[in-house]
Amino acid sequence: MEIRLTIKLVILWKTIILLGIIVLLSACFHSEKEAVPSIGIVPDEHMLLAITPDFSIKMAGDALNKHYLRLKSGKLFPVIGILRIDGRTYRFMGGDSLRISPIAPLANDSVGWSGKYSYLFPGKGWEQKEYDDSFWKEGNGAFGPVKGNSNIRTAWGAENIYVRRHIKIDNKDTLEGHKIYVCYICDDQIKLFWNGDFFSEKGITYQTQCERLTDEAIAHICNGTNVLAAYGRNTGGPALLDFGLYIENKTYSEADTVLLKQIDIQATQTHYVFQCGDVELQIDFVSPSLSEMWNMTGWPVGFLSYQVRTEDKKEHTVEILFDVDMEWMFGKRKIDSWVEQEWRFVKSDSLYLGMTADETTFSCDDSHVVLSQKLCAENGNKGILLIGCGEGQRIQYVGERLQPLWNSNRTGEVKELMMAVGNKYQKLREECDKLDKLWNNKAFQVSDKTFAEQILPSYRNFISSHRFVLSSDHKSFCFGDTLGNVREIYKNFPVLLFFNRVDWMKSLLNPIFEYCEDERWKRKYPPYDIGLYPVASKQVKTDNCAEEAAANMLMMMLAIVEAEQNFSYAELHWEHLCLWANYLKERMAENASPSIELLDGNDEHVKCVLGLMAYRKLIQLKDAYE
Repeated sequence: MEIRLTIKLVILWKTIILLGIIVLLSACFHSEKEAVPSIGIVPDEHMLLAITPDFSIKMAGDALNKHYLRLKSGKLFPVIGILRIDGRTYRFMGGDSLRISPIAPLANDSVGWSGKYSYLFPGKGWEQKEYDDSFWKEGNGAFGPVKGNSNIRTAWGAENIYVRRHIKIDNKDTLEGHKIYVCYICDDQIKLFWNGDFFSEKGITYQTQCERLTDEAIAHICNGTNVLAAYGRNTGGPALLDFGLYIENKTYSEADTVLLKQIDIQATQTHYVFQCGDVELQIDFVSPSLSEMWNMTGWPVGFLSYQVRTEDKKEHTVEILFDVDMEWMFGKRKIDSWVEQEWRFVKSDSLYLGMTADETTFSCDDSHVVLSQKLCAENGNKGILLIGCGEGQRIQYVGERLQPLWNSNRTGEVKELMMAVGNKYQKLREECDKLDKLWNNKAFQVSDKTFAEQILPSYRNFISSHRFVLSSDHKSFCFGDTLGNVREIYKNFPVLLFFNRVDWMKSLLNPIFEYCEDERWKRKYPPYDIGLYPVASKQVKTDNCAEEAAANMLMMMLAIVEAEQNFSYAELHWEHLCLWANYLKERMAENASPSIELLDGNDEHVKCVLGLMAYRKLIQLKDAYE
């Protein structure tokens, strides 16, 4: 009896907590409390720009002028921001220069390089510097199938290949204080050694990868001949092996590091203020797809705005420039540049950059794109850098390729969105300022600074990890990487409820309802997920977690109805909501005597109780709103 009483109390307590959270968040929308003053927050890591899941930019803490930006995937985004004032250079974004110069270049950086190779295992110690490779064959890199790749100069058709590249260093003292990189391309596997020491082991990569030599490896560099050795393995299909040694070219090594005066991270923007000598520089990262005034949901565009102010009231010659290493990013050298409707555009692979053409110069040297602009009274001492990204693969939903929401007419281009954002960026900034003030005040009304540091950046985190597409019947669908993952959607609902994005909440549920209402799904409960990006056709998780999925869908529908104070959306899907509630009743009946395991908050019985309570509340609201 005591155990059963404890179980009932646990269920009641968890239910009170859940409903309390929903009521609290809903009440925030109607709060009439006095506004709380803005207080700057700096989480350990946050998304600077929410553009697309494939290209959203994040930063750790306040280190904008200490380290390079990174994409959401963790890949480096090699952009450097420089401010020149009266000829003096200041670096406000990025680390030291990523420009690299070849010591022993890759095949596509040269007319080919000479190395010793063997298809058979040459015996223990083959990677050592002292090893005698005089009896090996000699050939020019790169190695692979000769047909189809102009950089391949030596055929490699066996499963294994062992290559030794002799690299001559005339004066190792000239390398002191520089970073040294091993660059390589391989298909399928590569294992690298520097002067006999193991360096790295990687899988297939079609783009140039660069890895920095450790300080210990650099210490083993000697004057005269050094050996960079590689073992390549081809597990099937085409083969490729190319590798070389590079040194950083410190283009901006003499730049002064700016002084960070202020950082403020809000829901839609991140603000930085730097002191650069006698000039103050303000940098703002703005994610316009989070705006509410214009329907820009899912737009793959963000921008960085900048403005300088002088404190000594003297005239200064000021220039701002952005340097992006496209080859480091994409392993490609092709760069397109053009001027259109007073905007200068640059494109490489899927990345678009844009600045106003007036007072802007463009250069491209060694696969580095440099965009610079003179800042003066005529242009208000301010400007913007537009960043756009071409969409990845189209989502396939029940055999149909769905268009991105922003390109519903199938004729749009990323550059057009960038121009639309650039032409009204100041109005967008003003709108985002209002939204940030609203959400900042609300965060502090609900709780404290710790809560604000968690909830405000989550707005950008959501948009950076979800894709909005248009269904065949013109409904908005929203997908994460695992399409229609009910558990992940459930976790995102409190965030969307806080920011009053009921439209996005519906976009998350729309594809699940449509999938269940299709003849292909005949079960009494909703699917746990409906596929893995980019194909929605088969569940990724074999364990359906049926009770959890059904209960979560009922609770999420209740949140939407209470937020809207309208039952129309639930009415559209009422048949399936009732079906799922009946399924939960059946499961409750089958497990009428819960065990002590019910104390686990993820217990199926607890989910059944919460789901049925949400269903009961929906019935009450159905009667109230009809």
